[in-house]
Amino acid sequence: MFLCCRYKAVSVFLSAFTMLAISIDRYRAVIFPLRPRLTTTKAAVVIGATWVLAAVASLPVAINARIKAIDQHGDRREFCDEIWPGGLDQRYAYSMAVMVLQYFLPLAILSFTYVNIGVVIWVKRTPGEAENTRDQRFAASKRKVFYVRFYALAFVFCIKLLLTYLLR
Repeated sequence: MFLCCRYKAVSVFLSAFTMLAISIDRYRAVIFPLRPRLTTTKAAVVIGATWVLAAVASLPVAINARIKAIDQHGDRREFCDEIWPGGLDQRYAYSMAVMVLQYFLPLAILSFTYVNIGVVIWVKRTPGEAENTRDQRFAASKRKVFYVRFYALAFVFCIKLLLTYLLR
């Protein structure tokens, strides 16, 4: 319970930042197809930076989280609570920063990247003459973009529900 209480926010931040890294990588691959892909070293740096940013962003929760015990009808229950030294104002300020970092910033970046990817894949025409195998691969790519868009919308919906629950 102790570790779960202190580090639960890391997983949510990590999820949001990983979705951003994936969308930016896909954006670069579609919009700039002739540029070289990320090397293994650069990919490792992006993964490490994602973990570090998630850990740093959730550090205030880890510092201020405490396990409280209450007795209900003779039954002892423990739950995790955040006790901020600055009171509710400090907790509210951090909650607003979390909402920006976990919801609004990812929403803006995911919207930008996937809208531009969709424009390139569905609106722009492929140069050259028609070729069956290439056109079939292109149609398969269009289906993949639909699923990616679905996952991005599911992510945004789930994070919104989580933040609504946490900020009530």
